[in-house]
Amino acid sequence: MTRQRRREKVDGSPEDDTDLTSDDEDQQDCKDLAEFFADNEYPPEYYIQQLENFDETIYNQEDYRPETLLLLDRVERQWHGFCAYTWRDPVNSYTTLSIGTLHIFLEWVLNLRRGEGGRRLRGIKKKSSLETFWKVFRLVHERATGSKINPVITCQMHRVRISIRPKERPEPGSTRDMSQQLTALGHSDSRKEVPIEEKGPREVGHLAGLTTNRPQAILDLCYRHIQVTLLQDPCSGPHRILIEFTFEFTKEFLGAKDNPHVFLLGLLFADRAFHRVEGQEVLVSAEQLLHLNIHPECNELRLLLDPALDDVPVFRQSLQTLQGTAILADQALPYSTLLPWVKKVGALTGFQQIARPYSLQYGAGKALDNSGSVSDALWNLIMHHADTRTFLKYYLSRRIDQDLAGIIRGLDPQEEMMRAACRMSRTIDPNRPQELTTAQSSSVNQHPDIQELICRRDDLGRRLGRPLARHKGTAKYDLYQKLNCELARARQRAQDALLVELQDKYDQEQPMLEVQRQLSGVKLSETVNHSLEQYEEVPLPQRRLIEALLTLPRPTLEEEMLRWTKAIDAITAYCLFDEGDTCRIAHEKRRRDSGPIDAEETEDSPKPNRESGSKPTLSQRELKLQAAVLCIGRKTAVVLFHLCWEV
Repeated sequence: MTRQRRREKVDGSPEDDTDLTSDDEDQQDCKDLAEFFADNEYPPEYYIQQLENFDETIYNQEDYRPETLLLLDRVERQWHGFCAYTWRDPVNSYTTLSIGTLHIFLEWVLNLRRGEGGRRLRGIKKKSSLETFWKVFRLVHERATGSKINPVITCQMHRVRISIRPKERPEPGSTRDMSQQLTALGHSDSRKEVPIEEKGPREVGHLAGLTTNRPQAILDLCYRHIQVTLLQDPCSGPHRILIEFTFEFTKEFLGAKDNPHVFLLGLLFADRAFHRVEGQEVLVSAEQLLHLNIHPECNELRLLLDPALDDVPVFRQSLQTLQGTAILADQALPYSTLLPWVKKVGALTGFQQIARPYSLQYGAGKALDNSGSVSDALWNLIMHHADTRTFLKYYLSRRIDQDLAGIIRGLDPQEEMMRAACRMSRTIDPNRPQELTTAQSSSVNQHPDIQELICRRDDLGRRLGRPLARHKGTAKYDLYQKLNCELARARQRAQDALLVELQDKYDQEQPMLEVQRQLSGVKLSETVNHSLEQYEEVPLPQRRLIEALLTLPRPTLEEEMLRWTKAIDAITAYCLFDEGDTCRIAHEKRRRDSGPIDAEETEDSPKPNRESGSKPTLSQRELKLQAAVLCIGRKTAVVLFHLCWEV
């Protein structure tokens, strides 16, 4: 207003220009100077408006990962299920919580047999699992009520939780155990049991054992988390390749870990992950790394990766198509694929214990604990732990791997002997039963529970009539499908239990039978040489990979660098090689002249000709050939023509 009046007076008479505006101008100048030297950038009205429009709900939310939220929701659904089972109100039960209610709730959870969708639950079998469930329930209670559980009830729950006897902790896996598993992959039998298209898990184990990270953090690794650098050797040796990882999905205490890794370089070259210059690839093979040099005035040469692959996972999921196996570009390999793969490789290797992905992390942590080169602070940073007590409580094995007698008596401890006694490879026995025969698998059909399911399924199928497809959408058809699924699960559980029983029987009887046989004068049979040359059906890229990885170190530095380069190229070639599916041996056909209908036969399958001496008709041959072509999906499927013709 003052400036506006000033303009008006300027446009008016000259004598009015200096009479009435001097005080206003002085006040305005002081105000402008005060705003210029003010301590804050915005006036008070700005903050008053921000305070009135502030939304507190955004900051009241907990910062949980999606997996944690799923766990909270699952425990909350179990609480609602318990309240519905006992005719209680779940909301009011939170406020009237007592030690009796919690005790009965935990007992109800331990006795649950089925979960969502009618799937059978494994149940809580370990003390640590029960502790985790109790902690999650406390968070669920706090999220629902806004307050924590009474501390008195929390103290009383200690007696409830100690009733579960913990199982033996998994044995830590060492680098020697990893080499045994890698050797087992070279055998042709492993190609029938392990999915060939999943090449990612073959490198996950090495990263888990050398970086001490959780398996899930390694599966979530993308190319933006990797930096490759050519670094000068401080000992005046040849330049070193340095690979730096930044795992985003680790625990709270995070740090970059430096580790030169042959497997990861092989994956980088296989995916052509290095940056291009004007659209042209520069680094395409590991041999080119030997010809690189660093500028005399610099200490490093960065080998940049392609920015287009920043969000591409290193270990990706595969998909079976009619044209073969396709690798998905945007979906990381799930942990549900890695877990059974590691278990199966452990069984093929001959381990008596169950191999788990976390065993490699436990073994790496134990190696760091035994090493005197790592301080406690650095050790906690590497393991992403806030305190050493975390490792002592959850990671450290309860088996002592030190020669206590030698240390106490002042003798040289037998370190190598004690380490060999504590490895998982100590229990390797290639003759231990690894799978059931056809007769053993069929014998589980005689179990009373399975017979009851088969009779119920067959009775419902006869009432529905053939073909069953015309009853789709009805309640009886859905019940028939559920009975089929339950029958398949019951058979699988019975077969797993039978295999465990046979393995326990073998472990109890075979050692003394071997002692008796040797004492009777029978010499030990010649050890079967599981070399790669005996397995001619092993593909050449896989044989080249195993031979390159299992070679001994070379005497000279030049030969060692050449061996290192050949290993990277072998990994690259194997990642680009599509092996296809293996031909499994057909199981014996069971006669169905009497007894229930076989569960594995579908209503659309053609009826076999039961006349003696009859051969398959031409239409049946064509159907089998067509099925083979659809499964293979390539021109080479014609090679299987004679095989399908004779079936």
